[in-house]
Amino acid sequence: MTWTCLIIDLSGQELAANWQEKVAGHDFAMNLAFAANKEQGLEQLNAGHVMGLVIMTKENSGDLQTLLRSFQANVGCLSDFQAIICDEPSPLLMAGVFEFGIEQFFAVESWVKDTAALTEQIVATLENKESPEAKAVALTKSIRSADQGAIKSAAGALGDLAQYDYRVAFAKGKAAEATGDYQSAVDAYQSARTMNKMFRPSATSLGESLLVTGKIDEALEVFKTMEKTNPYDVERKANIAVVYVEKGQYDEAEKYVAAAEKLAPTSSRVLEAKAQVLLCRGKFQEALSLMDSMSDVGPFFAAKMNELGIQLSQQGKGKTALLLYQKAHKIVRPELKYKISLNAALACRRLGAWDMALKFVARCQKEYGGPFSKLEKIKESINTLRAQQPPTENKAS
Repeated sequence: MTWTCLIIDLSGQELAANWQEKVAGHDFAMNLAFAANKEQGLEQLNAGHVMGLVIMTKENSGDLQTLLRSFQANVGCLSDFQAIICDEPSPLLMAGVFEFGIEQFFAVESWVKDTAALTEQIVATLENKESPEAKAVALTKSIRSADQGAIKSAAGALGDLAQYDYRVAFAKGKAAEATGDYQSAVDAYQSARTMNKMFRPSATSLGESLLVTGKIDEALEVFKTMEKTNPYDVERKANIAVVYVEKGQYDEAEKYVAAAEKLAPTSSRVLEAKAQVLLCRGKFQEALSLMDSMSDVGPFFAAKMNELGIQLSQQGKGKTALLLYQKAHKIVRPELKYKISLNAALACRRLGAWDMALKFVARCQKEYGGPFSKLEKIKESINTLRAQQPPTENKAS
């Protein structure tokens, strides 16, 4: 696949009209692509060919954070592969991009020349298949493919690089998240943090993994420590809100949700926090409505939706559980979809909806990348129960 450097204009300077004229006559080691807004940028990033990212912006907006988060998910947390075009970045903008590990700023006057140099650097780095960056990208791509076998294989190919390179340790943590091994994710993020205390993404992911493993107070300590040095990060305020939801301190949670919403009203992470407050207050339908505007939700919210769906199913509310799983499947990260499908199959089994249960089993196997022991046992039990009783597919409709 030919690599692409994506240029995005969030500044309102209308690069769309003349970017091609500006880059004419300059040599680039990669193809160039342009996006005039967040939606166009996400489409390019999700296509899988982008390896470099240059964004022109004057402020730390929700759109900027969404794009940087997408690059992290699709390519990796590689600061050398990204840059911001801005002559005099404000402290808020610098703090915002630093949360993603980015430190490169290009001047408006020289961005074309600087971008050309960036493309040369990226290509030279990735052509060495044994470089830490190339290994990290390969692992990130395997995670995005959602194939569990491919993820484990790419993680194994890291060798001992994760012991020496904080970016590889971070990628290894993401792989552990994708395979459901959150304690190993915690260990990897702690290792990355030890190697580079200034690398903020490892601290953020550490806090999130601590949340998933139930270490609520430890997660809060991580987030509060980061909050002291940058009280303007939307994602962190949303994470702190979630911690207080787990502690049952809903008023405190809503305070942080309001603060996050003020910074970025449309942020998916803000919506996650709001939905969790609503769910814990018993406002199920309102929470479901918010999910329509979410995307790529974090592992903790995905885990909570799975947990709630299981509870509903066990309480005999199978149809409600299936509605929740239907919403959840659309918004969780690709590598987490198989868990939603697995639990949906179990909910259908409890309903006696055998055909639908087997459809979810098939989807789960496809999303996982192949069969696995637990799924095979579920499939066997569905077929056994189906043979004993007449089909009641209409129960789940």
